[in-house]
Amino acid sequence: MKWAVSFAAVLITASIFLSCAEKNETLDNVENEYFPRLGNYTDLYLRGSYDLLHMMRVRELEKIGEATKIATQLKLAGGTIFSGIGTPHIMYGGACAEDVPGNPNIAYDHKGKNTGWLGDPPLGKGDFLIAANPTKPVEEAHKDGLYVLGVGFPMTTNRYSPPQFNDHPDYFIEDMSDSFIYTWGPKEDGFATPALTPTLHLKFLPASPMTVVAYWTIMAQLAHNIAYKDTSGSSDAADKYLSTLMSRLDEFHYSYSGIIQDAGEEIAKRILAGGKVHPWSGRNEFWVESNGTAGGLMGVYQLNPDSLKTQDIVILATANATPEEEIEMARKVKEKGAWLLGIYPFEREDGISTAELQELCDVSLDNFSGDLHGVLDIPGYDTKIIPTTTMMNNFAFWAVTGAYVQAMEAQGVAPYYWMSYHVPGGREYDDAVRPLYLERGY
Repeated sequence: MKWAVSFAAVLITASIFLSCAEKNETLDNVENEYFPRLGNYTDLYLRGSYDLLHMMRVRELEKIGEATKIATQLKLAGGTIFSGIGTPHIMYGGACAEDVPGNPNIAYDHKGKNTGWLGDPPLGKGDFLIAANPTKPVEEAHKDGLYVLGVGFPMTTNRYSPPQFNDHPDYFIEDMSDSFIYTWGPKEDGFATPALTPTLHLKFLPASPMTVVAYWTIMAQLAHNIAYKDTSGSSDAADKYLSTLMSRLDEFHYSYSGIIQDAGEEIAKRILAGGKVHPWSGRNEFWVESNGTAGGLMGVYQLNPDSLKTQDIVILATANATPEEEIEMARKVKEKGAWLLGIYPFEREDGISTAELQELCDVSLDNFSGDLHGVLDIPGYDTKIIPTTTMMNNFAFWAVTGAYVQAMEAQGVAPYYWMSYHVPGGREYDDAVRPLYLERGY
C-alpha cells in the first residue's frame, strides 16, 4: 500500500512538473515577446515608476483626502490656495503652469527654477499652501496659522532622507507642514546603476515625474471638492486619476518594451557614428526635463532642425493640443534625413488623426493620452481636466534612454550622466566629468 501511494505521488508530481514546464515554456515565450528579463534598464525603470505610483496610491491618498478637505473648507470661507512646489526640473519647466491644458487653475504652480513660495502673495491664517522646500516665509506664515501641505521628493529633507542626501540637513520642511505627501522617489534621484559606471551614489533614469504626479493628484481632488462643495475628506477623484495613470503606464510597458529595445540600439548606433539626441516638444517642460536633470544624460542637445545631420536622432513628444506644430516639426526633421522617434497618442479624443505623424516617424510610441485636456469630468469646466500627457511623455523618454544606455554598454561604451547634486560627491563628480562629455559629445 505504501508503495502504491508513493507511486501515485510520483505520477502526480511528474504530471505537475510537466504541466508547470508547459506553462513556463508558454510564459517564457510571452516574456520573450513582451517583457525583457529583469536587469534590463527599460524594464527596471517602468516597473519602478509603476511601483512608486502604487506606493502613492496606498500610502498618500488618505492624507490627500484629508488635506484637500481642509483646503476646500478654507477656499469656501474665502481663503487662498497657492502652490509653491517650484522644483524639480519638470516642474520649473512649466509642467504645471497656468497655461497647461487641463489645469483647473485652482492653484497652478508658478513657473521658475526652485522658487517655491517666497512670501508673495501674502498668505496666513485661513489660507492653504502647497510647498516643497523649507524657507523662512513658509516657516513664519505657518507659525501664524497658514495651513501647509508639504510635498516631498528625494532632495527635500524629510524622515526618509538619509543624512547628507538632501538640500536642507538642518532645516526641515516637515516641521513647518501640517500634512506631508511623499513621492517615494529613490534617494539618489535615479532608478538604476549603470553597469559601466559603478560610481557610489550614481543612479540614472530619474523619478522626477512623480512630483508632477503629486501635484495633479492633489489638484484632481481639489477640483472635485470645490465643484461639488465636498468636505467629506474623500480621495475618490485623486484615486481615479492615479488609477488611470497607472493603467496607461502598465499598457505602455506591455506594448512597447520590445520596440523600445530596438529603438535604443538604433540610437546607440547613430550616436557612435557621430549623431546627437535632440528631445523636442511643443511645450518647454519636456526639454527642461531631458536636459540637466539628475539621473539624466549629459549628451542631449536642443533641436535646431536647420542644422540636423542624417545620423542625428530627434525624440518628439506631443503636447495636449498642438498637432499642427508637431507635424510641421516632424516634416522639417525628415527633410534633413534625421531619425525620428515620436511619442504621441495614436487616438485623440477630438478626432484629429495622427496618421500623418505616424508616417513621418521612424518609430512611434503611443502615450495613451489622447484626452483633449485631461481625464476627469468635473462640473464647471468646458472639457475634462487633469492631464496624464506630461508624465506619460517623460516615462516614455526615460524608458527609451534606458534602452539606449543598454545598447551602448553592450558595445563597451559608457555615456556620461548628471549625478544628483543632492547626494554626497554629486557636484564634484559632475564638475570632473563634464569636460569629458564636452570633448566626446555624449
